[in-house]
Amino acid sequence: MAVGVHNLVGREEELEPLLDLLDAPDQLPAVAAIVGEAGIGKTAVWLAALEAAEERGYRVLSCRAAEAEAGFSFVGLADLIGGVLPDVLPQLPRPQRRALEAALALAESDDDRTDDRVVALAFLSTLRMLAEGRRLVVAVDDVQWLDAPSLAMLRFALTRLENETVATFLTVRDEVPRWLRRGVSEQRLMTIELGALSVGALHELLRTRLGAALPRPTLLRIWETSGGNPFFALELASALQRRGSRMGPGEELPIPASLDEVVQERLEGIGAAALEVARVVAALAEPTLRSLEAAAGRRAQVGLADAIEATILEVDGERLRFTHPLLRSAVSARVTPAQRRSLHARLAEVAPDTEERARHLALATVQPSGEIASVLEDAALVAQARGAPAAAAELAEQALRLTPASDVGASRRRVFLAADRHYQSGDNGRAIALLEQVRATTPPGVEHAAVLVHLAPVQAEVAGLREAIALYEEALAEADGDDSLEATIHLKLADLMRYTETANRGLAHAGLAVHAASRVGDVRLRCLALAEFGALHFNTGRGIPREEMEQALALERSLSGWPLPDAATWIFAHQLVWSGEFERARPLLHEWLEGVKTRDDPERASPLWYLSILEWRAGNWETAARYAAESLALREQVGHDSPPARWPNAIIAAHRGEVDAARAHAGRALAAAEAADNRVAQSGQHWVLGFLELSLGDAAAALEHLKPAHEIRDAFLLEPGMRVELADVLEALIAVGELGDAERIVVRWEERASALDRAWALAILGRCRALLLADRGDLGGALAGFERALAEHARSVDPFQHARTLLALGVTQRRSKHRGAARTTLGRALAIFEQLGARLWAEKARAELRRIGGRAPSRSELTEAERRIAALVAEGRSNREVAAALYVTEHTVEGALTRAYRKLGVRSRGELAARLRRET
Repeated sequence: MAVGVHNLVGREEELEPLLDLLDAPDQLPAVAAIVGEAGIGKTAVWLAALEAAEERGYRVLSCRAAEAEAGFSFVGLADLIGGVLPDVLPQLPRPQRRALEAALALAESDDDRTDDRVVALAFLSTLRMLAEGRRLVVAVDDVQWLDAPSLAMLRFALTRLENETVATFLTVRDEVPRWLRRGVSEQRLMTIELGALSVGALHELLRTRLGAALPRPTLLRIWETSGGNPFFALELASALQRRGSRMGPGEELPIPASLDEVVQERLEGIGAAALEVARVVAALAEPTLRSLEAAAGRRAQVGLADAIEATILEVDGERLRFTHPLLRSAVSARVTPAQRRSLHARLAEVAPDTEERARHLALATVQPSGEIASVLEDAALVAQARGAPAAAAELAEQALRLTPASDVGASRRRVFLAADRHYQSGDNGRAIALLEQVRATTPPGVEHAAVLVHLAPVQAEVAGLREAIALYEEALAEADGDDSLEATIHLKLADLMRYTETANRGLAHAGLAVHAASRVGDVRLRCLALAEFGALHFNTGRGIPREEMEQALALERSLSGWPLPDAATWIFAHQLVWSGEFERARPLLHEWLEGVKTRDDPERASPLWYLSILEWRAGNWETAARYAAESLALREQVGHDSPPARWPNAIIAAHRGEVDAARAHAGRALAAAEAADNRVAQSGQHWVLGFLELSLGDAAAALEHLKPAHEIRDAFLLEPGMRVELADVLEALIAVGELGDAERIVVRWEERASALDRAWALAILGRCRALLLADRGDLGGALAGFERALAEHARSVDPFQHARTLLALGVTQRRSKHRGAARTTLGRALAIFEQLGARLWAEKARAELRRIGGRAPSRSELTEAERRIAALVAEGRSNREVAAALYVTEHTVEGALTRAYRKLGVRSRGELAARLRRET
């Protein structure tokens, strides 16, 4: 009998906090974990809470996990959301819809592998969608038995729910899982521990469920023996009833004293047909009436009726389940190894899908079998394609166990498959253990090198890049004679070194990869090697290797699946955009975009990202913003909101003067980049934040970001066109008087830009050299320098930088007393800034024009940066809070406050707040 609110006995106090949570949707999202030993009544409380939720108008998504399901893929997820899929699927973004359909075997994946993160995002999107129009309960009974892929989806969603009205009710045996305590904050996690029932509650339970009015001495003995465990007590009382026993004074309770014994005795009372049915149900992942009939044949109907009458099994719609998990465990314990193998062999013949059939075959087999091992390997590949890497790894290990010792090639392949899938699922320890075991037993040579190639990326996650590089270099020493493996290792080393201080070594490896790949008839490998060589050649300041890139493009176009991810088209577009060849880059990017139009949506994110950078540089900021927003949205759909993904959005917002939006994008991305130790992304976001401070008029604060941005990039990015921070770090250094450092940077980069004839960089460096001259009092030399910079601007496309040069020239003309020329030059700069929508820089130009009109600058005038900091301090925020809100250091806040106090003639925060109130 299902337990609900109205017939729950003895657990009203434990149910109350769940009801309170349902009655307080403003406290959601929240998770309630109902914890206790087996048989203590967790499911009864859980069912009562679900009934209460439905009565209050909640939509309930529920799943009752069973131990037999734990090894399968997405059984729990299918139970949770299967009923709402017809409504939800059409509303999901296409990548999420396709991934969820593949995971739940509703459609075949058209890719080799479904990304499990996209499946997780689809589940999270489903919960958010359902919670929009109605409050939602997500409920899992016996979460410890939830299959690994479904548990991964649940964990992902619970840590990302923020404002949704979602209550999650979980039952778990013994204690709250560590993953739940780590993933959900204390404020949102409720723990309900179930202890023993009182004697009075136990009396009421036995009377209600069994109609048993036991004498108090018998009741007390049952309570003592069961420890107040309701399931144990019910079993004891039922056994006593079956015996027709009554206890006299001083008599012992005539039934077993342990729960295991009493459950086993219960099973001894049912017939052979019922026991056989129970065994089949215990072994099936998703036991239904149809699957039972297929497995048990003619005995199914009679055996099922007996098992239901004995309250061993119950029917829940089409699903069969044990009335209590302990009964399932007891049934399984009564099966001998030979019976178990025979049962699984029979179930393998009727299993509905590849994965379940393979698992039953594995459980039915003891001796190695090449045929069954192949079935398991195929099932691992199916699980991989569904986005269940942990399940794929387990199946691959089963395949490895059953692989004949003589089949060394298949054994190694399955080790690699298992290790790679463990690595993908985040179990680096198991991946390393498998590979180290093979490494230790494989003699030096090509096969040993192949093991190291699989081990290196896992060690990169665990021990860092140095360890990975060392493993690849060790593999390289043993790969002599295998051109394909040698090319692959060189390619891996080049890729690891692309964005590090060893980029020049990476270029050498890329060149060796090209030579090794040319000796192999592998078009794809040669294409990737040439593209990698082109990427490092460009990044290390050597320009575009035209011949190699043309070869790579031709090879890529000859392959099916053009354009390939991260291959020649991607690299060449990158080179053209950053070298300023917009007229060639733009059609290539649109061709790339068109080429992936009929494929997976997220593949469109990369060409859109580059188009946003191109159009930003070209001065088409509205178009750039549209491309950037679309690229980010596509990446968010598949969970690839990596730090670089937000960079164009941050850049465009900063240049438009959208201060809060720019800080939000750059601050969030910088935090993620630091967590991932992504130095390239850190430098990019530091530059955005530094540029923003410079735009606001605070050069000192700008340098706190611009110096690290410049230093990081100096280690490996020697292409002048990619050095977006150059202009800003130079102007900030000049503004604070660090002229020597600025001079050294200008000299070094003028040489590099001249060698490659990068007009864009030459224009910026020319402007900064002119600013240096002006700061040193050589106004005539400065004016001539600005004219040379403008000549370089005429050869490149970047209206924003052009306007900055005009602004700097206009200021110098004003200082040289050429007021008419200054007015004209500043007017041109203002017109460009206004056309672009560069609000902060347009205001700089207006301020300079006002100065020409004769208005002396007020010493009490705050800069924009000082004004923002003063306003937040006036609100009562501490220096630390202001620094966090504006993504600056406390030192910057202190300096700005000191200057603001001096300019406004105030001496305290209170006086500052009063002064600002008067002025507004």
